Amino acid sequence: METKALIRRRILELRDGMDAEERERKSSLIAGRVMDHPAFKEAACILCYASYKSEADTFSLMGHALAMGKKVFCPKVHGKEMEFYRIFAMDDLKKGYKGIREPRGEGERLFTPGMAAEEKCLMVMPGSVFDRDRNRIGYGGGYYDRYLAGHAGIATVAVCFDMQVLEKVPSDVYDRKPDMVLTERGIYI
Repeated sequence: METKALIRRRILELRDGMDAEERERKSSLIAGRVMDHPAFKEAACILCYASYKSEADTFSLMGHALAMGKKVFCPKVHGKEMEFYRIFAMDDLKKGYKGIREPRGEGERLFTPGMAAEEKCLMVMPGSVFDRDRNRIGYGGGYYDRYLAGHAGIATVAVCFDMQVLEKVPSDVYDRKPDMVLTERGIYI
């Protein structure tokens, strides 16, 4: 079996090769599927990555959540760790770690484990490759695996293009599976 790094490189090359119009169309379908899902509709808090480069776009999803009055939190990298901070508008996001748009890291905006205990929360997470059993290959930093290990009680949905879902990918004991993987074509539970 190929290593995670080789699988990641191969699939990201394919994703990077998708034309902009196709990416936009599929991203719109993915956002619609997320917004139609009961986990999104019922969640008071949405923890969502800010899409970067050729990832499935999440900005319309975040904008919709904000317009619905949901609390939206985005990740900010601090060294080897990541925390989520609340945004009130899309322009709260500025270029940060590796050029990815991040929120300001202000203490009063910090998402805390207590919030997940008090309100329904849904995390929309990225990944480079998934399989039909929801195993996930991230981008190699382990940020989401470490974050989820310390923050129980948050429902998770990974969003990606269907071309990023393979039959089987290698996984390790520390890898965190999302509760579901949602693509433009369907959902893997």
